[in-house]
Amino acid sequence: MTLSSRNIHTLPRSPRKPLTEKHIKVINKLEVMLEEGIPKQTMSELASKLKISLRTLYEISPSKNHLIRMTVNRILMRLGKEALEEVSNIDSPIEALKKYLKHVNQAVGPKFKVYLESLGSDEESMKMIDFHEGYITSFAKDLLNEAILKKEISKIDTQAFAMLLGGIGRDFAKDENIKKLSRSPEESANSITEIILNGISRENKSG
Repeated sequence: MTLSSRNIHTLPRSPRKPLTEKHIKVINKLEVMLEEGIPKQTMSELASKLKISLRTLYEISPSKNHLIRMTVNRILMRLGKEALEEVSNIDSPIEALKKYLKHVNQAVGPKFKVYLESLGSDEESMKMIDFHEGYITSFAKDLLNEAILKKEISKIDTQAFAMLLGGIGRDFAKDENIKKLSRSPEESANSITEIILNGISRENKSG
């Protein structure tokens, strides 16, 4: 059974009205700016750097925090879509899960660190991050359930394992934990994920 025939969750869509082509071009430029960080710039300063009117910027978003959140959400959505496409033709649910998690763990890698730092820790930003983690957890649970049906793994508490796999990267990326790791959060998350999935795989068990 390939991904296309699995009962997967659809990626979230923005509740706001569709963006125009002009707006999308602005957000694309903003993504590039985010790579350098924009924590102290005002909406007026952002509009000037983007070479657009302040009115156009407010058409896209009502505030700077919302604008950054919307842009980071778009980046994470694209990462998730790429991960789904990457595993779309993998028949083995365990192999699909390994590849899927390795791809989405990029969200705690160096490339994404500055994006998430720009977000801050306001309630709405945390809800958005929680949503993406919840999506990963749900998809991981689906694949683990499928792996049980295909006898790739023994019966386990798939919800517990999915929550662990879906949250490893985020936990490792916390400032207090980064200092304790010998490798990056992304590398550490990939390593632990591999150990967990190999550990529950039947082909790695004797007898």
